[in-house]
Amino acid sequence: MDPGTAEPLGKDVFLQLLTTQLQYQDPLDPTDGTQFVAELAQFTQLEQSAETNAQLAQLIESNTSLNNFGATALIGKEVQVEGGVFTFESGSPSNFSYELSGDAQEVIVQIMDASGSIVSTLNPGAQAAGFQTLTWDGRNADGNLLPSGEYAFDISARDIEGGPVPSETFSRGVVSGLLFEEGIPYVTVNGGRIPASDVISVR
Repeated sequence: MDPGTAEPLGKDVFLQLLTTQLQYQDPLDPTDGTQFVAELAQFTQLEQSAETNAQLAQLIESNTSLNNFGATALIGKEVQVEGGVFTFESGSPSNFSYELSGDAQEVIVQIMDASGSIVSTLNPGAQAAGFQTLTWDGRNADGNLLPSGEYAFDISARDIEGGPVPSETFSRGVVSGLLFEEGIPYVTVNGGRIPASDVISVR
């Protein structure tokens, strides 16, 4: 067996080795008492560690079950999540948010359809650092109302010196589904699947 992949000895193997050592010790030169006590102490510590690990595993499993149960309450709720994907309903303006890491002299917001084509560009102008909210009426550059569907938005911001201002996008949507993978809950929002931990707020 490759030493690099060897598993640590369990308490049963440790006890077997200790018993074998006692069985084959030299009667004329028995194991030193101090050494024997030290080995017993190691065995006790090993057994306690195994019990602690088992209890921690049970605690983690219980905590995961509670988190998964709590995630089911998100179904049907409107949530705000990280990312720039949102669902547009024709005739009803869409609100989305973003956060600027610094003051911006110019902010450009591009709206894209499901194919990635830019359908509208918004210019909110100069904005201060922090959380910003924008409303889109669902019309393209020619003023035509676009059909309902999945859209996305992207932020391009520059400071007074023309340097880029990093930003983070957020969107709102109704949780339509819930999926568990390896104990991690994922919610379906605006047609996309995201970790429930990415939900920022619930309405």
